[in-house]
Amino acid sequence: MKITNLQIIRRTIKFEPRYQGEERNVGPLDIYNQYTPIDDSHRWSRSATEVKPGQRSEMFVVISTDEGITGEHGPVETRAELLTIVDGLAQHLIGADPLENRLLWDILSRFDRHSRSGLMIMAISAVDIALWDLKGKILGLPVYKLLGGGRNRIKPYVSMCEFSTEPKPAKERALWVKGMGISAQKWFFPYGPGDGYEGTRKNLDLAFALREALGTDYDIMFDCWLGWSVEYAKTIFRELEQVHPRWVEDILRPHMMDGYRNLKQDTSIPLAAGEHIYTRMEVNAYLRENIFSVMQSDPAWCGGITEALRIGDLCEMYGTTFIPHAHTLMPALHVIAALPPDIAPNCEYLLNFMDKKNAFFTHNNAPIKDGWIYLNDTPGIGDEIDEERMISTETVASFEF
Repeated sequence: MKITNLQIIRRTIKFEPRYQGEERNVGPLDIYNQYTPIDDSHRWSRSATEVKPGQRSEMFVVISTDEGITGEHGPVETRAELLTIVDGLAQHLIGADPLENRLLWDILSRFDRHSRSGLMIMAISAVDIALWDLKGKILGLPVYKLLGGGRNRIKPYVSMCEFSTEPKPAKERALWVKGMGISAQKWFFPYGPGDGYEGTRKNLDLAFALREALGTDYDIMFDCWLGWSVEYAKTIFRELEQVHPRWVEDILRPHMMDGYRNLKQDTSIPLAAGEHIYTRMEVNAYLRENIFSVMQSDPAWCGGITEALRIGDLCEMYGTTFIPHAHTLMPALHVIAALPPDIAPNCEYLLNFMDKKNAFFTHNNAPIKDGWIYLNDTPGIGDEIDEERMISTETVASFEF
């Protein structure tokens, strides 16, 4: 069997969101005045995908073989990533044996001197996941079984990105999620150094309101989305320690290792990061420093399922918890299912974003039941396109044998 075609496909479906974006979290640009006014429209959610009312459109990577079996990965949101796949990676795949996916990963990671991080490794990630999906379909097994895993259910924590962070609605939403059987939630701080004392108080008001609503024995995490400074974090952490968060993540930009080291020495709060740290080589630099209690490398960005599994093994060696960021849910679930539960105990479930991405699939992409996410036994990744909701399918780019 040989790979004969790689395509980028745009699918448009009927879609009505269950959740509306209510608030934007803090970000790295917020240090500049035009992004910081508390009452300004910049505080509100911005859609990543422009669509007509009642529709949603997303890109998918599809790899085909001469025996008619296809593997795919999506939605993939970064257009530059897709261009990299077609212009750079496709030529190394056409004519190759799809079962040799680890060999292909190594080739793709070597063909360009910029392949170690950023958009290049994100493009490799998309191709790698599509190849694992293809391999599972060829062999008739779900990917987690191919990886040697046997955990068919995973405890999720729910990420509350874009939901209101005003104390009263946040408490109501948090209790609603807890009522779903969810035992942990992550909330996103909306304010950073550019928002002054008022923003600081609003961040802390959110944290204390959530702890009051959810109780002392409930796991709460927070995300700063790379938008804080060391000194700002230290100021908030002195009070936030009373909330006892399970972790706080992405406080600084990922290359600021010295800043993270400084912060870790000043607080008892566990630190987490990793979704913007690429490959096991970069991860290892942070693990050696013992900076993070939780590593969060995302299979859709760090190098695919192939590299995420290596990162999980590396975390086990250091005794660091590995809970992948789940920009795309199913690849993360398969990696977690192949690792020990003491190393990879949970999966992230981005409530708002999974609603949008799940809409393309018939399985509803591993729904939450009784506080668990269950993996299905569908060969490959487990995503089956819901043709009944399809409005159109368009080939955006194609590379053929």
